[in-house]
Amino acid sequence: MENKLALINGIGVTMDANQPSCQGIYIKDGVIEKIGASPAIKNLAAGEGAQIIDLGGKTFIPGLHDCHVHMMSTGLSAIGINLYHCRAVKEVLETLVKEQTGDSSEWIFGYGLDESRLVEKRPPTAAELDSCFKERPVYLVDRGLHYTQVNTIAMELMAIGEAEDGLGRDAAGNLSGRLHSQANSHARKYFFDKMSWAQRETAIRHTAQIAVAMGVTTIHAMEGGDLSSDHDIPVFLKIIEELPIHVVLHWCSTRVADVVAQNLKIIGTDILLDGSIGSRTAAFKEAYSDDPTSVGELYFSDEWIINYIEDAHRAGLQTGFHAIGQRAITQVLNCLEQALAKVPMPDHRFRIEHFGFPDSCDIKRAAALGAVISTQPVFTYLRGGPDSVYEERVGPKRNRRAYPLRELLDAGLVVNGGSDSNVTPINPLLGIHAAVNPPYSGNAISPVEALRLFTIDGAYTAREEKIRGSLSPGKAGDITVLNQNPLAVAPETIKEIEVAMTIFKGKIVYQK
Repeated sequence: MENKLALINGIGVTMDANQPSCQGIYIKDGVIEKIGASPAIKNLAAGEGAQIIDLGGKTFIPGLHDCHVHMMSTGLSAIGINLYHCRAVKEVLETLVKEQTGDSSEWIFGYGLDESRLVEKRPPTAAELDSCFKERPVYLVDRGLHYTQVNTIAMELMAIGEAEDGLGRDAAGNLSGRLHSQANSHARKYFFDKMSWAQRETAIRHTAQIAVAMGVTTIHAMEGGDLSSDHDIPVFLKIIEELPIHVVLHWCSTRVADVVAQNLKIIGTDILLDGSIGSRTAAFKEAYSDDPTSVGELYFSDEWIINYIEDAHRAGLQTGFHAIGQRAITQVLNCLEQALAKVPMPDHRFRIEHFGFPDSCDIKRAAALGAVISTQPVFTYLRGGPDSVYEERVGPKRNRRAYPLRELLDAGLVVNGGSDSNVTPINPLLGIHAAVNPPYSGNAISPVEALRLFTIDGAYTAREEKIRGSLSPGKAGDITVLNQNPLAVAPETIKEIEVAMTIFKGKIVYQK
């Protein structure tokens, strides 16, 4: 049976310069066939026996993109304990004790741990966790995914070695259970490798349902590698066509041949060149304002990065890296420049994830090199501005230039928008609001520019602008219906807009 759907009497924001607005749209077999005035669309749809929905003045836009999501980690929220609300180590421990489930042999998994919100400004130590869970392993993930906090039995089970890089220690030199860098990767791999196929599939499907309720029809999924487990990839490949969203799968692997063998088009992109602001591991040229002994960390050598980019380009793969601090951004641009000199790749669309604290000269370099930027406007909205954790970590001068969207667009860079879920929730409308209403007005962009981040420019950064991202005939029938028009409401109220309906390939996958 053919899949036919028409929307009429709406306010269509198409993101297509050739026809920027319309009242109605007709989708047939998952593809947009026609946009135009309501009477014409209604007559066409009625003649073909299509379902016709009268929107009654609601706004419809291209299906929203979230261009940086950890689907597996996000989905684990279905089985984990949320610690984000905790304001003290004692409250973390009490929450874990109260909300633990399963028997004593099962791991306790907590997520959303944010030490900047705790009065002690640190996570609970292994000894403190041991006081409540001596025989049961505990695995806690910080909000930024850049360190793990575990108890003693967890370290024993994971065989964390004394000489491993990234081991936290207390004043007496004893292991504190805080794991970052190599030790964090070790812990994440161990934990995620233990999951069953059913648990992985449940997590993926759970994230997809979260996404469609937020109007998302496309996710750029950062999976495998050190971020979770390569065992996740076969699960994605098995069920990806069954999901109610389009998933652009980024296998964060270092093995080019494996990615090519699975017929994927993107490798890496969220392989970490540095860390995060919260954990003071993002790599800066100057020391952290609240820790003059630290300038953050660079995790890879220039030689390794250059070889990796060259190998990806030889295989025809799009690639990229995570880089937040100034030093990491400079490093990745230096390496990209050298790799392109040796192995040119036309229209490579090299992605830099985050690009949080670039110098002006590096913004211009990124544009000149043809890089595309994958950013998260909500980061500064939730954690930037005066009296914020960003201000505490890097000081007012650097903080004012955090995620400078206005300067990026003015330099001619193509920028997409994402959440980095589960670091922040999947919520493109909040992302659009954050881009328009940043803590410092000099970084603000217009509502239409912000909408581009999560629609057509999101599609461009995945090489998909010809098949999705705008409401154009011949493109995917992916639509988000809103109760208000984000281009017409007062800018400071964009975050109050609600998703009324999500349509994927011409089928309603969410309706409020």
